[in-house]
Amino acid sequence: MELCKHLSYRRSLSPGKAVFFYQTAECDFVPLRVEVAKIVGQKSGYSEGFAADFEPENVERHALAHGNPQTIESCYVPPNVGELFCRFSLRVEANSLRPDSCSDSAVTQTLSRLAHQYQARGGYLELARRYCKNLLMGTWLWRNQHTLGTRIEVTTSQGSTFAVEDARHLSWSGDWPEAEQLSLEKLAEEMSEALSEPSVFWFADITARLKTGFCQEVFPSQRFVERPDNHDEPSKQLATTACRDGQLAACFHAQKIGAALQQIDDWWSVDADQALRVHEYGADRKHLTSMRHPVSGQDFFHLLARADEFVELMAGQSVSPEVFGDIHYAMAVLVKGGLFQAGKAG
Repeated sequence: MELCKHLSYRRSLSPGKAVFFYQTAECDFVPLRVEVAKIVGQKSGYSEGFAADFEPENVERHALAHGNPQTIESCYVPPNVGELFCRFSLRVEANSLRPDSCSDSAVTQTLSRLAHQYQARGGYLELARRYCKNLLMGTWLWRNQHTLGTRIEVTTSQGSTFAVEDARHLSWSGDWPEAEQLSLEKLAEEMSEALSEPSVFWFADITARLKTGFCQEVFPSQRFVERPDNHDEPSKQLATTACRDGQLAACFHAQKIGAALQQIDDWWSVDADQALRVHEYGADRKHLTSMRHPVSGQDFFHLLARADEFVELMAGQSVSPEVFGDIHYAMAVLVKGGLFQAGKAG
């Protein structure tokens, strides 16, 4: 299949902001607040003592001992609170069944057949199972996964409720206890239907209940801001969302939640040791490299060009696990959505 000039897909997974709050005897929703602190940091960076060529700077000894005053934002559990909650909603739509916009009718037909064959082969169930793993494992909590206990509850628009009593004991590649595995399968069945049936309007409400240590630090999303010119403006700012009464609650950006749910790509190698966030070039931000570099032929655009081949293979009797892994990955990118045209957008 030839890549066309204009091709785009709308995302199928749309999470909301994840809001941190706690409960008291008087109120079941008290927003977790962000604090501003003035600190005296240390001058400990490489450039403080060395030039670019690894030559020591001509700097006085006492200058390296001077403080570095900063204003930062931080977030901590209040001292009289032992449990913290984090909650968000998720909307799932069947937007990968056909392109949102496409300049070539033949490409539209091929990609629609690809999604149809993928649905018939149960492919959406595999994707849903992986997304739901990240939901129930609490991957979306990021650095806040380290707790004294993490209970996760998912309530769906179909009236179902699924709960994991302690997500800390679940892993991506390990075996799950029978009860948790059953919850995973049932939740994945609902989500896969929403991913593959346009007539299904499916939402989920996800709440994590965290047992915390005394005044434990919490890590919401961090805002990207220009470095301030004065010490009174925080150089590190955390994400908040405004409540109805005007109070600000610490939160995760929706994009950060989506990034966690999309960490399902372990098809990039038969020896893959981690599940990467779905990305056209298999970006591994931890190691600052690409696991699906274009020269490998395993990037999304090379695989998208094989859509005709994938349709024929899935219409046949059998597909090898390696090839099905390529198809799973390609469909996961379409579920993610984006602009996929050949050449520059415009």
